[in-house]
Amino acid sequence: MKMTTGKRKAAIFHGAGKPFKVKSYPVSAPAAGMVGLSLTASGICGTDVHIHDGRLGMPDFPLIIGHEFLGKVDAIGADVTQDGLGRVLAKGDQAVACVAIPCGVCFNCRRGETASCMAFGVTYAQNAEEAPHFFGGLAEYLYSPAQNLVRLPDGVDALAAAAVPCGGPTVIRSCAYGGGLKAGELVVVQGNGPLGLFALAWAKAHDCRVVVIGSATNPLRLELMQAWKPELFLDYRKADAEAIKRELSRMTDADGADVVIETSGARDAFPLGLQLLRKRGRYFVPGQYSNSGAVTIEPQLITFQALQIIGSGQYTMADILTYLEFLARHPEWQPLFAKMVSKYRVDDVNQAMADAKAGKVIKAVVTA
Repeated sequence: MKMTTGKRKAAIFHGAGKPFKVKSYPVSAPAAGMVGLSLTASGICGTDVHIHDGRLGMPDFPLIIGHEFLGKVDAIGADVTQDGLGRVLAKGDQAVACVAIPCGVCFNCRRGETASCMAFGVTYAQNAEEAPHFFGGLAEYLYSPAQNLVRLPDGVDALAAAAVPCGGPTVIRSCAYGGGLKAGELVVVQGNGPLGLFALAWAKAHDCRVVVIGSATNPLRLELMQAWKPELFLDYRKADAEAIKRELSRMTDADGADVVIETSGARDAFPLGLQLLRKRGRYFVPGQYSNSGAVTIEPQLITFQALQIIGSGQYTMADILTYLEFLARHPEWQPLFAKMVSKYRVDDVNQAMADAKAGKVIKAVVTA
């Protein structure tokens, strides 16, 4: 198989609030240890929205943001035979590219806690004007270190995998930090966006009873949510804390939920989540990914309820594989994940970002 030649397009980020500019760059052979991938699908994550809104700082040079790239292996550099988890990698394989680079030497990395590295780097923090140009996800091509790739298992639809390749592993990591989910537990998911829908599916796969608190304004979101059959859905605009607690009390002999998973990113969701937990309840917080402002909490709840609060803002390579293997084990759910996706071309990246910000789509994804 010959590698792709010619030029490919990329969406260039020039600073907060500014429109992306689409440019074409030449494709060249990957360097040793690197892999060239042709775009299959690359999602716009909530983090990308925060970056474009100026809520997460970026280097002051033109760059290609985006960290949810899934592509077909087009060319392989010298010394590359495996993906980042030691699995055979060959031309034509589909793979997810992870942009995170744990430092390997900090206190947490030395303890094997690479998902909480104290000095993370990212592969896309490079000037797009410098060859080989394609460092980030919102482009038709990508150069990735082989050690940052996870090959898709057989039986996994690429579009389904593109729905939450960041959010899924992040939820998985937060659950792992919190001791996992147990059959029969009552789980409240705050939010029914991509993270929330994955958290719902993950909890149902673990035989949990699930209550979702979210928005009823997007019909497709509601349709997909109901397909996973939560025990109860509550519209956050219509149900206050006391009403939600009354509903939970009907479902358990305890005084609240065993687990609450915060995926909405709304700052006011956090104090509510604390109130919904039973004594010794566990609060997983993977959704608060930028500074949305301060909130008032009642810290005595943590003391007297003996609550466990677990944050998680990153994941490991192994968590990506866990996500993909989860999809492989549930082929009946893959069409639901694929249905989350709204496809755009790189040329339409500004419309994709606007639609993502406005909540018009569940998941905006740039495709080939």
